[in-house]
Amino acid sequence: MNDTRFAVASLVFGLAFLARVAGQAVQRWWDVAFLPSQDAWQGSSLPFPALFAAQVVILMIIAAATLRMRAARSLFGRRWVRPVAWFGVLYFAVMVARLAVGLLGDAGAFGDESIAAGKWFTAYLPTAFHLVLASEVMLFVAYQRGRPQPAG
Repeated sequence: MNDTRFAVASLVFGLAFLARVAGQAVQRWWDVAFLPSQDAWQGSSLPFPALFAAQVVILMIIAAATLRMRAARSLFGRRWVRPVAWFGVLYFAVMVARLAVGLLGDAGAFGDESIAAGKWFTAYLPTAFHLVLASEVMLFVAYQRGRPQPAG
């Protein structure tokens, strides 16, 4: 995949995450009927101002990375490729497990009083967007692996 395609893929992931941030903010401040309830957007007990600030930082990182991809520039140093790759795979795997446990728990696979009944496992909207972010991290790694390395 060439640099432009990586940048476009990163832009798509970034726009998906921006839609999540915007949707949650709209629901928080205006409570509109066509979006999921405020509770559906929240997957943790993190206060909204802290969550929103973190989401804005993440969006800035995605924007900067997308621009660097478009300009055919490296995202991070060579020694970071493997740790970032492991983080991306682990992040994705944990979110898939979270989703699976929540869905199986909703289907009654673990009984009524299981840990799967907890909010963290049944917050499907946040989990879906965590999968988007994990995919973005893995895209960063795939892009970086294709970058020419400086002669040493």
